[in-house]
Amino acid sequence: MSELWIIEAPGKAHTLESLLAKLGFDAKVQATKGHFLSMPKSLSPLGIDSRLHEFLRAPRDMDLYLRVRSMAKEASRVIIATDADDEGDVIGWDVAEAVSDIHPAQVRVRLKGMDEESIREAVVDAGPVRRDDAVPGRTRAIIDRMIGAAFSANGVGVGRVRMAMLGVIARDKPTVWRLKLSAPAKDGGRPWLAECDIKEPLTRELADRLARLTFPALDMASSSSFTAPPQHMGDIMVRAADRLDMPPAETARSMQRSYESGRLSYPRAGSRGMSRSAARRVRKALEKAGFKFDAEAVKEKSEGEVHDAPHPIGAVNASFDPRKLGADEGVRAMIARGLVRTGQVHARERPGVARLEAFLIREGFQPAVAKHVAGLDWRREQGPRYPDQESWGRSEVVARRPDAVLLEAMLETGLGRPSTWATHVESFLQHGLVDEDINLTAKGEAWMAASPPELLDPRLSVAIEKACGRTFPAMFADGSREPWEALAEKIVRALPPALQQPMLAAVAAEHAWPRQDFRALAEPGIDFAALQQTHAPAYTPDT
Repeated sequence: MSELWIIEAPGKAHTLESLLAKLGFDAKVQATKGHFLSMPKSLSPLGIDSRLHEFLRAPRDMDLYLRVRSMAKEASRVIIATDADDEGDVIGWDVAEAVSDIHPAQVRVRLKGMDEESIREAVVDAGPVRRDDAVPGRTRAIIDRMIGAAFSANGVGVGRVRMAMLGVIARDKPTVWRLKLSAPAKDGGRPWLAECDIKEPLTRELADRLARLTFPALDMASSSSFTAPPQHMGDIMVRAADRLDMPPAETARSMQRSYESGRLSYPRAGSRGMSRSAARRVRKALEKAGFKFDAEAVKEKSEGEVHDAPHPIGAVNASFDPRKLGADEGVRAMIARGLVRTGQVHARERPGVARLEAFLIREGFQPAVAKHVAGLDWRREQGPRYPDQESWGRSEVVARRPDAVLLEAMLETGLGRPSTWATHVESFLQHGLVDEDINLTAKGEAWMAASPPELLDPRLSVAIEKACGRTFPAMFADGSREPWEALAEKIVRALPPALQQPMLAAVAAEHAWPRQDFRALAEPGIDFAALQQTHAPAYTPDT
């Protein structure tokens, strides 16, 4: 009998099935098409009772739910290969529970790429499906739904990340306008470069004046060696917006398509590092394209990081202009260009700026402006050349994409996760809360006024995010509750009273509901309540 492999994305089902056949697996692949179970889109009714049980959580597609069970009955083993992130862990546990009476010992395989080598590595590292892995995603979903239900009213859609983004905009006043400065070097070498967003103490008028200046030649003051780390998904989306004029959401979709076709590693990675094995694979691809790359110089990912920084799989030529290759190949080539730099050692040189500050004061700029400009990160690189190396021949004022600026602000404050960065930015802009220069609109001001002040502080959103990933023994002591229900309650009760009380009031009116078993609804007569979930042994592929 064939193994049944469960994944999320239909787009990679055929690719995975073909790769498994090449590796000698007798397997069928079925996609869940995203979340297997879900809550209603509407917040009314809330669907969460006073014990924080999501009693309206149900199969998104009952026909698909029954199909998975039917395929499991015909399979020799069930392999859950959903993505190794919070969403994938939630889907994986949902599938495991749906088929636990058929296959009590399902196997969890965490794919990091859709190529033969990645699949081999994932199979070697396979293990049991763990309920604990689903805790962060399930906990976050409960808390975010409670926040939305407690505070959304009169057309104002209150969300934890959305309100935090409004708070960041009001506090930091990000702008699409950027000043890029260039000053000659006294040694006749590459010019000194600096850039900054145009905001206090600068204005557009001052920036234009600065861009028209001919700066004095500067001496080198210091030099240090460095190796640039690989870029994570957020960095890549910002770069694609600046270099290719692509919206972050479009870049995310492009990366996902390349991943599903086996031409990119797992895209939704928040790591700025790589395992040694991944760096060596990158070296092979880049050396074939004519670039020198030292895999041992690449920054390693930390022990707690599951995925490597995104990188191309297979042939890629970093010499090609990404703007002429189309969306998918253009993004792959841009990522490859960025990776060339990570395998090289460069010198970062800094100039002496005292002369620069005095020059600006002589040119009529206020001391505060002169000090600000002289204090920018003036630098230049020396060492091996690489594609897209930082350089501009003259000073200028440029306009960036608003979505790139918002995403950059999210990354700097720690909001969201790799899987949600692009969708948060896209949704935020669609609501019309800011204009093209990222100034709050009248609607944005009204939404801010309607939000509890605590939610406007991004630190609270980040703290909730971190708390969802923590565990404590009491979570597992009460057999009548799921651990995510206990953790969500602990987090809610630790929130400021202005948030805690309305959130608890929102669920207080709901009656306690028993846990639904959709297997029993679909196949009456089976005593599913008597079945016990067991852990699987380490996975060894059939030969």
